[in-house]
Amino acid sequence: MTVIQILVWEGQHDFAKRLERCLNREDGPEILRYDEEAEHPSSDAPMEADIAFISTSALRRYDRNHLAWERIKGIPVIWVGSGDQSVYTTTALSERVVLPAYFNCASLETVMRHTLRSTPRFGVDTHPGSEAETEKGHIELPLRKEGSFLYQAACMQQLVANARLYGALSVSVLIRGGSGTGKEHIARMVADAHPDYRNGHFVAVNCAAIPDTLFESLFFGHVKGSFTGAVRDHAGYFRDAHNGTLYLDEIGDLPFYQQVKLLRALDDGVIHPVGSSETIKTNFRLVTATNRPLNRMIQEGTFRLDFYHRIAVVELYVPTLHERGADEKLLLFSAAMRQSLNHYAQEVCDLPELPLWLKDWVSSYPFSGNVRELFNKAARMAAYYLGHHRFEQAECMHLLCTDALECETPETDELPDFTSKTEERNQVLQALEKNQWRRSETADALGWSRKTLWLKMKKYGLSD
Repeated sequence: MTVIQILVWEGQHDFAKRLERCLNREDGPEILRYDEEAEHPSSDAPMEADIAFISTSALRRYDRNHLAWERIKGIPVIWVGSGDQSVYTTTALSERVVLPAYFNCASLETVMRHTLRSTPRFGVDTHPGSEAETEKGHIELPLRKEGSFLYQAACMQQLVANARLYGALSVSVLIRGGSGTGKEHIARMVADAHPDYRNGHFVAVNCAAIPDTLFESLFFGHVKGSFTGAVRDHAGYFRDAHNGTLYLDEIGDLPFYQQVKLLRALDDGVIHPVGSSETIKTNFRLVTATNRPLNRMIQEGTFRLDFYHRIAVVELYVPTLHERGADEKLLLFSAAMRQSLNHYAQEVCDLPELPLWLKDWVSSYPFSGNVRELFNKAARMAAYYLGHHRFEQAECMHLLCTDALECETPETDELPDFTSKTEERNQVLQALEKNQWRRSETADALGWSRKTLWLKMKKYGLSD
């Protein structure tokens, strides 16, 4: 299998190193630098490359370098930079595909796949999970799997690599990412990477679901008879995670006063079980996760700065499904549908080729709930397919696009009587600004529920 060759003509934009970092893998493309030869081309023979990345600044030297342009005629081009796109027609080089000068790995992969897939010389339309190859090599990045965690995009490969790299060190790790992105999967990768702590227990704690009255008992443990109902000794999360990993999910939802209680124990590893005068030394790896903006919470005084410094020696960011790219959505959607079909049917079912309309919908749908929402939609589609034994566009689209939140309407008596939509929008906006965009306080000020406020913000396009 021949490696794909990429021609790079940087001009005034320095992006070759970024290309190398994003595409740095075992079967990665070969990158050819063309800057010096482009100024003084020594041959009029066509350049042998599968795709070209050219700085838009190179167009300013078009008259001087017309021989160079002739050599790369017919090679699909991805322009890098900015400027008036009308000038791209000065050559006959494919459609106008543009990347910003400071592109990220996710956008690079999306554009590369689109360009290669639509190029006649490759003559193949690949999709995630397929075994199709081009004449010069694989277009798709290699599929990776960690248990039930599937990923393919370069940004995810970099995340997994960092999780393993820092997981091997005895440092506290904070994992940031939206709801449904798979933060616990990354936490387990971090835990499994340590040569010692991976042999212990992985204790997962949802900080948003801890009752105030049981906080000390759940974390530090208690002895029998220390309070009413304490009929036996209880070890607590710290001792359960001894020589293993303590994973605190939703750490941003931990109340301020509880952060104070945890800080000392996390600093020295010494705990005092409730009802006991003894101290116990614990040793564990700390991994935390949140979808909350901790920096803003620190400024607002709802999250302790010293507590943040204790839990976030290393930070890992889990990309959203949108950042992972359209191909990643199709890969995960197909896998989720296959899993749901086999679960519902209680037998192995062959997943048919997804129709084009469904692929287009999956590729363009935002999936604000990330992977969790995608699996929900795939499970709906699988149930529909098994029930009808076929795909039908109109009905399937309605089934997929209709969410319970979108169908429900607020109770009439919950809403004030506004004379116009403009007046209502202005009132909601003023209330949000007055309460510094804190939704609970804003909803209380308007006499609404949080759900009603959320629906109104969505209706009028208001976002913090």
